[in-house]
Amino acid sequence: MELFGLDILEIAIRLGLGLVIGFSIGLTGVGGGVLMLPALTLLLKMNPVMAVGTASLYSFLTKLSATFHHVKLKTIDWTISLLFLVGALPANAVVSFWVIHRGASKEFQQGLRIFITGTVFFCVGAMVLNLISHLRNQSNRTGGNTLADRIKARPVLCRTLGVFAGAVVGALIGATSIGGGVLIIPLLMLLFGLDARRTVGSSIFIAVVLTLLTSLIYSKGGDTDMVTAAVMAAGSLIGVPSGSKLSVKIPDKLLQGVMIVLVFVAAIMMLFIGGGY
Repeated sequence: MELFGLDILEIAIRLGLGLVIGFSIGLTGVGGGVLMLPALTLLLKMNPVMAVGTASLYSFLTKLSATFHHVKLKTIDWTISLLFLVGALPANAVVSFWVIHRGASKEFQQGLRIFITGTVFFCVGAMVLNLISHLRNQSNRTGGNTLADRIKARPVLCRTLGVFAGAVVGALIGATSIGGGVLIIPLLMLLFGLDARRTVGSSIFIAVVLTLLTSLIYSKGGDTDMVTAAVMAAGSLIGVPSGSKLSVKIPDKLLQGVMIVLVFVAAIMMLFIGGGY
């Protein structure tokens, strides 16, 4: 028995993967791209270009409802988010079209796998730096002049950094589907000093816009497995709420540690197992 070209076992595997990754998203806010890519390339044997398009669509579907939730809660900083998108949207489009244009080349696919692996390790480093900064802020009770304070005092610098940071993140998402949570969140906190609620809300909104654009471009080029993305997104409907409920019971430092370990494991998987796809 088949449904949309998948047999029962294939559907069950995709639902299970969606549930696990959705649980990670609910628990830590991370998982849309950084955990999807190893799952798609290693377990489902997709080529890296198809995996990027599929992961982008999955990320968009799983975070769409969360975006509406944060709009209602008014936890989106529209000024910073729009600054980010001014740089991110054109960079995302250019890089996405470039990857699709080169995607048929086996050498390019191998190079893309290496670049994705490097990006995942970079994300681990960014998360570690963010955790260290968070711990320092907690220990510094004097409320000194932070980097974000100095940037806010210079409006032109603030706007320039917002557009530049957006361009970097937009390009990375266009090439790898990675960056929605693991890069945007540290940037918003370190550069602009947003509180936790506005950081999460703004990062989700930015990621939804960028993953929508990425998935549209990749699907137009025939490099998106829409059935797999939809089935895994259905699995995440169970995983995300379950992870969210658990996240409020875990101390913040432990939660950030779990997040770093998850991404590091994904990087190791890409590095040592990914050569065969």
